[in-house]
Amino acid sequence: MRVNPLRIGIIGAGGIVKRRHLPGLTRLSGIRLVAVCNRTEASSSAVAREWGFDRVARTPRALIEAEDVDAVVIGTWPYLHHILSNFALRRGKHVFTQARMARNLAEARRMLREARKRPDLVAMICPSPYAMGCALHVQKLIAEGYVGRVRLLRFHSLNASLADPDRPISWRQQTKLNGINTLGLGIILERLMQWVGPVTSVRADGTMFTSFRKDASGRRVKVDAFDQVQAIARLQDHPGWMELCLSGALHHGPREEVTIYGEEGTLAINLAENTVRGARAGEVALEVLPTPPALARDWNVEADFVDAIRAGGVANLPSERRAFFPPDFAEGVRYMAVTEAVIKAARSGREQRVWRPDAKEA
Repeated sequence: MRVNPLRIGIIGAGGIVKRRHLPGLTRLSGIRLVAVCNRTEASSSAVAREWGFDRVARTPRALIEAEDVDAVVIGTWPYLHHILSNFALRRGKHVFTQARMARNLAEARRMLREARKRPDLVAMICPSPYAMGCALHVQKLIAEGYVGRVRLLRFHSLNASLADPDRPISWRQQTKLNGINTLGLGIILERLMQWVGPVTSVRADGTMFTSFRKDASGRRVKVDAFDQVQAIARLQDHPGWMELCLSGALHHGPREEVTIYGEEGTLAINLAENTVRGARAGEVALEVLPTPPALARDWNVEADFVDAIRAGGVANLPSERRAFFPPDFAEGVRYMAVTEAVIKAARSGREQRVWRPDAKEA
């Protein structure tokens, strides 16, 4: 397949695509924006004019089947991710899909199986932006034993985004559109498991403080996604566990922070500011641990996708690029498995084992 210039089609050019992906793509050389397809022709036309697409595609199928499209960026809500990515891979297109990976683990596994049938194609998911600037630094500190074996990891994300009972329901609160993805659960699990490894089992509880909300038409509909989730997740590679608390119903919550307590020391990571503080056992207080320039990372997602295609796959990129690469479909399946276990545990009140792939799927 010719990839120079790399010819890109986008399905679902909404907020995140216009804020992040289109600016990132248009800064790259050798890129041609061929076609765009939104839910309405008017919206598609507006995006095409603003960003310089060659044309509007009337349907996602038409865009994917077009011979002059090499790679497909999927910016839709999760309910279409598995359908569109699998169809695109079968048609020989590279795929970049917006997170979260899918509505549930079953859809994510189907996506991974399809991607593995086409190892010549790049299949990538938009990565978590959490602590991107210092993620490699934290990863290195843990790997080198700064905290020793982890005894407790605590994360909280507390805000009032869902506190108003009169706020209309969003697609994020509808499982038919967003699936099991709840609050920021998947996006933080992705980062935390990069730092401390797999999760084996979870216990959880969830609450819906507002059971009914109005939809866009003013109709009163039942909410089927939690407003608040708390979970305890057992770690495979450490003797301790993760303690997660996420809520969209609390006023004046503290800043989002991950604290990792280990046998030998403690790390505290401010996710918004990309700052790391730490102290070893016996030291008086946490001190700032500056991220070395060689380990600092800016948002470079679109270039990663394009460069992987041009290199013939992620494995062919230089080692410094592979060290912190946006998640492939295998990594997406890993965080979807834990997300699903948390929601099942919260709904059932029973501890859930996290699905693990067998040798054939691993």
